[in-house]
Amino acid sequence: MARVSTALVLIAFFVVFPSMVLATQYVVGDDLGWNGDADYEGWVADKTFFVGDVLVFNYVATDHNVVIATNGDNYDNCVASPNFGVYDSGNDAITLNEAGTYYFLCSYHCDYLQQKVMVTVN
Repeated sequence: MARVSTALVLIAFFVVFPSMVLATQYVVGDDLGWNGDADYEGWVADKTFFVGDVLVFNYVATDHNVVIATNGDNYDNCVASPNFGVYDSGNDAITLNEAGTYYFLCSYHCDYLQQKVMVTVN
């Protein structure tokens, strides 16, 4: 009886919290990282993001940053303020905690290098 109860608890956990079990970590730009050299629109094209997934931004901390823009207009126009957060460690791991669209940009290079990426989370 205890085995059946344990199995039911595990099944219930996986049904209620699937993203905790199946979360994926993505390095933004893959080997190119977050530096303006990658095609970030192309990078997201073949990916499906879910709540709980993690984006890792790797870059030279003195040359770049990661800003979470507040909306699509600010993203499109490379407006960094107001924002939902600014990261500048050079190795930032950002968990996608809610479904919706996230807008990331580099406040130093968004305008002329188009260093930005938009991620839709299911």
